[in-house]
Amino acid sequence: MDTLGFNRRKFLQIGSTVAVASAVTPITYGASLFKDDILELSTDNENLRLFSNENPYGPSPKVLDAITKYTNRVNRYASFHTYDTNNLKKMIAERNNIKEDQVILGHGSFEILCMLTRTFGKEENSIIVPATTFNVTAAFADRIFDHKVKRIVLNQAMNIDLEATKKAVTKDTKLVYICNPNNPTGKALPVAELVSFCKEVASSTCTVAIDEAYIELMNPSDTPDTIKLLKEKHNVLIIRTFSKAYGLAGLRVGYAMGSSETIALLNHEFYNFGGLISNPGVVASITALEDTTYVDEYRKKNQEVRTYVEKSLDTFDIKYLKSNTNFILVDVKDAKRFRSELKPFGFAIVPGGGKHYPTWARISIGTLKEMKIFLKAVDGMNWLKA
Repeated sequence: MDTLGFNRRKFLQIGSTVAVASAVTPITYGASLFKDDILELSTDNENLRLFSNENPYGPSPKVLDAITKYTNRVNRYASFHTYDTNNLKKMIAERNNIKEDQVILGHGSFEILCMLTRTFGKEENSIIVPATTFNVTAAFADRIFDHKVKRIVLNQAMNIDLEATKKAVTKDTKLVYICNPNNPTGKALPVAELVSFCKEVASSTCTVAIDEAYIELMNPSDTPDTIKLLKEKHNVLIIRTFSKAYGLAGLRVGYAMGSSETIALLNHEFYNFGGLISNPGVVASITALEDTTYVDEYRKKNQEVRTYVEKSLDTFDIKYLKSNTNFILVDVKDAKRFRSELKPFGFAIVPGGGKHYPTWARISIGTLKEMKIFLKAVDGMNWLKA
């Protein structure tokens, strides 16, 4: 168990806190929670991580075994081998019934989001993004091109405002970026509204990029079929990652699916090297896709723990947004004080609402034990409760 980052001494130090915290709210949670529900603590000085929206359980055992087996190939590029980048792209294409030249890989989705700037953001106001979102593309455009990106504020319900976004599109718009479910709100757009928006806005001159980093965490019945939009020849670019649901954040593998023409444009920014990700990353990603049950199991566990947290926050009468992801955006009234008072409990968080929502904080969903400690800390913040 030590190999998974379990620190026995630290666990004993906080064990009494866990015992007390377990009685915060009398909520029943499902039997499918991991039996070996460990705390993610790799050193005595490492905080409990509730800020990066990582999968706290790590990747599937099959993935760990595959990585270990092929460590002897770290001296090689990920090419000309069973586990190579072309085979990973082929696998992604086959899973989604599209062509291989409609797939591009990147060092996490972060690299692809930066590539969007280089491809579509060379002119002022050519990119439109929500004002509160995972704003890599816009921030990168501001830095490398030093010009304006149109930012559309969220509506009163704190949803991405598709109507306002639609009105902001002009003949100069080259890219509209939509994060769904959105980060940091955790909210997903209604399927019909997103589909209608893409059909109306996506054109030969305007690409709609849909960042689906958390799509695997949504209930399948509520998940938009963006691949269908792509197959219907609408100019959409679907961006996904192995960092979240698959538990591979440290290996940095992301990908995008789009028209052959759009993928060719992005590849041009790679100088046609095509995403030279690491050998362990390729091995892990292919194995993760082959393990067809793990993501479903994690989704259920995440939903159970998230529901536990939400019901506890309801008991405390603390405002939060219902989430479709592995994090919750919470109105903590005073983000600086909130963060300070969590430190004695070993938590590290960052405010998550941006300039439009300065009193809100984004809380990642950890293991059940971690969240019980978190809720014990919150229970002691009388100033926070309504």
